[in-house]
Amino acid sequence: MKLRIITLALALPILAFLGSCGTEEAPKPTISLQSDGIYANQDITVGTAIKFSVKATAGSTAMKNIVITASFAGKTQTIVDTALTTKDIAFVRNLKALGSPGDDVKYTFTANDANGASASTSVTLSVLPIQGSLDGQSGFQVFNAASAGMYTAFDLATAQPLMPGGALTNKDILDATLSSAQQWSKTWKSGNGSTFVKVTANDWNNANSTTYLFNLWKANKTKMTETIAVAKDDVILIRSGQALDFNLFIVKITNVVDLPAIGNNNDYAQFDFRGVIK
Repeated sequence: MKLRIITLALALPILAFLGSCGTEEAPKPTISLQSDGIYANQDITVGTAIKFSVKATAGSTAMKNIVITASFAGKTQTIVDTALTTKDIAFVRNLKALGSPGDDVKYTFTANDANGASASTSVTLSVLPIQGSLDGQSGFQVFNAASAGMYTAFDLATAQPLMPGGALTNKDILDATLSSAQQWSKTWKSGNGSTFVKVTANDWNNANSTTYLFNLWKANKTKMTETIAVAKDDVILIRSGQALDFNLFIVKITNVVDLPAIGNNNDYAQFDFRGVIK
């Protein structure tokens, strides 16, 4: 019994040593943003030229690469991927700010060491609109999706009614009636991720600038939905899913025509709208 106790006592330190060797992590690199560029969260105007000054040091003898990504609007894209063989690096990267007004764009800077370890740092830039006046257009219709040969969608950025079919990327408004439906739904959706919220008649009266629409969106952004029912005299704020320098529009429903005849699906919602139009 005594021999077994002595053997166990000797074995435990050896096992502990071996265990600690097996869990030792490779030395990590370091990466930081320097003060001669953007290094902290801040607001920026859409499309602004931005500058990042990056400094990194490998934990081993050499770095593998540095990757810069931008995450916003539910997606992440790589904007820089620089292969390296040196231990230390410092560089400046000038970019055009990504995102549309209202986007919070997270820029992440990752240093990948040749030994497999990595380290990251990030900043978030909140995109603001350019201040300016709004354009106005009137007398457009979006027809029941079950109609034949009629405009069932609309591109707010170009003020163009659109026929069924074709790319969805510019369809900010799309009639939401299902092909199997017996009745017109009087509901809008989009083909590109645009969102909607009803606001007031007073907002329509006062909406004459990008600043007003942006502040209206900030006050209502948690209420935005992917579909919306429409009725005469409704005022609707729309955040376009297109990548635009200014992506907010305000719409007033001036008429809703629901035809009673069976088989006549040429029902429509008529509207005026304001925004920045190409």
